[in-house]
Amino acid sequence: MGPKAPRARAHRILAVLALAALLPLRSADDPRRKQEIVFPEVPAHALGDAPFEIQVKSTSGLPVSLELIAGPAAIDGRKVTLGDAPGLVIVRATQAGNPLFAPAAPTERAFAVNPRPAPPGFTRQPQGGAVEVGDTIVLTAGVSGEPKPDLQWRRDKGPVAGATGAALTIMTAALPDSGSYDVVATNASGSETSAPARVTVSKRRQSISFEGAASAAAGQPLQLSATATSGLPVRFELVSGMATLIGSTLTAQAGEVTVRATQEGNADYGAAQPALRTILVRAGP
Repeated sequence: MGPKAPRARAHRILAVLALAALLPLRSADDPRRKQEIVFPEVPAHALGDAPFEIQVKSTSGLPVSLELIAGPAAIDGRKVTLGDAPGLVIVRATQAGNPLFAPAAPTERAFAVNPRPAPPGFTRQPQGGAVEVGDTIVLTAGVSGEPKPDLQWRRDKGPVAGATGAALTIMTAALPDSGSYDVVATNASGSETSAPARVTVSKRRQSISFEGAASAAAGQPLQLSATATSGLPVRFELVSGMATLIGSTLTAQAGEVTVRATQEGNADYGAAQPALRTILVRAGP
């Protein structure tokens, strides 16, 4: 026998001792028979379910005791009464034995208590409004239901791509974003559509202001100056008076001259309200 044989035998002995340490202790001279607890899995339940009995038995035929380890429920004998909140319930089954049978190993089972299914409903309807081009649109809705409903926002009955949350946000509104918005909530119990919310997107407003002097000398060119809050270019028109107007350069005779400044707008801005300026033109020396 080689030098490795004693070492291998020692390893086998250690393995047997380790396995024995994992097994439940039982007196070697205990003449009683073994027994086991047969405890099937308990299916999930929903809040509001009526009390029910747990099916459990022992292979010895002796009665099994049940106790609640954790969770929203109460146990009386084999009858389980659910609480008023969802959660995980853990139940332990034991059988203490008798003169003929040794105690059975305790067995535990867990089951879920889920919220009761409910169709979608709206606790808060989306509200529309009026905005200008470039503003942010935010529509929100409050939704109930179990399980939590899936959401899909729509504009004029057509789905808005990617809009599946409780809030619909359009960071930079454009004219085509005008329309009637609603949201469809769906779960396993049904579907519900919110009230429509009308959103109107209009062009941004702008105004014109004149700068510079309100008087000039006859025959001397005067450079007109006016700006629009949009930053868009302003156009000048002669309304009355003896003068010529080329672009923004006014040359007038003595008297009063009235000019008009306009800005027609563009894709983002509406037309500005025209601004008038009356200029007193003094006679030359």
